[in-house]
Amino acid sequence: MELPAESVLFAVTQRYARLLARFKSEIGERPLVLPTAEFFPDVFEKDERSVARLLSRMQLHAGMDDIPITTKLVGDGDVSAKTGGGCGSGACSTIHGTEEQTERLVDRGDGWQVNVPATEIGHPVVLTTQLARTLGLVFLLESRAEGEPLDEPVDVTVDLAGVALGFGALLLEGSYIYAKSCGGPSVARVTHIGPGELAFALALFAAHRGHSLRPALKQVGTTQQALLGEASALVDSNQKLVRALRNDPERVKSGDFALEESRPWLLRVFGGRSQKPRGEAGGLDALGADASLEDVESLLATLPAQAKRPAAPKARDEKKDELRALVDEALSENRAQID
Repeated sequence: MELPAESVLFAVTQRYARLLARFKSEIGERPLVLPTAEFFPDVFEKDERSVARLLSRMQLHAGMDDIPITTKLVGDGDVSAKTGGGCGSGACSTIHGTEEQTERLVDRGDGWQVNVPATEIGHPVVLTTQLARTLGLVFLLESRAEGEPLDEPVDVTVDLAGVALGFGALLLEGSYIYAKSCGGPSVARVTHIGPGELAFALALFAAHRGHSLRPALKQVGTTQQALLGEASALVDSNQKLVRALRNDPERVKSGDFALEESRPWLLRVFGGRSQKPRGEAGGLDALGADASLEDVESLLATLPAQAKRPAAPKARDEKKDELRALVDEALSENRAQID
């Protein structure tokens, strides 16, 4: 799987910049949230109380802990979520399989209620992805001016809002869920935009927020890891864009930017352009922009032995050695006469 076409990445960048330009102060400085004990130290016991603790923890990471949000488990083991109804976003989709169709997100006037299908508590990737999307929607609804419409399609805006709030790694995992069953392998996703777009959006977030992607690369699946590595290299090759997102998102929002081709790490450090098209990097090209000296040394250690072996000394020429000795002797005699 490869990153989407440049036109798609350009559109993702513009939409992400629109969020930053509109909600930059409300978003604040957000961490890159990972599915680790550092960010989620609470024990999860697959019950409503655990879901409430999980959501509260995610609110804290998103800087939304001042917004009243409660959770409620809905349905039984046959509950499934299907997009439709509500605002049109999967984050507030209608939950089917219960006696009555229930909205995922309900405005209580003095706060929000998040209805969680009971089946989701058995799948941590699905659960955290859906909660991240729901918090993205709550953020948008709480932060917009009264009557202000959300960017259409709302599903795309919700996904990118989740990335901006720090949940990009969680969303990326939920965009490509690989599973094996008696019917063979299958792939599902619970995000609206695909893994390539989310990998690129996450790389943009990490770059302009100053976060390293190394911890995220260790936590995501194999497919996501490959996409995120490629996205990181592309973003690292576009530092003008990164600076614009950080300092002038309005300019990026208007489309006043360019996406340059990915360049190898050494060329990014010392300048110059790569002639290799995207996806053909190898050797030193494969190192990230934040590669350390140890990384370079480790790569050099894997080079073929003949590439590191010093050149063998040239064979001695006895005739030349004899001639050189005679010349040295004659020069010594001349020096002695002069002295």
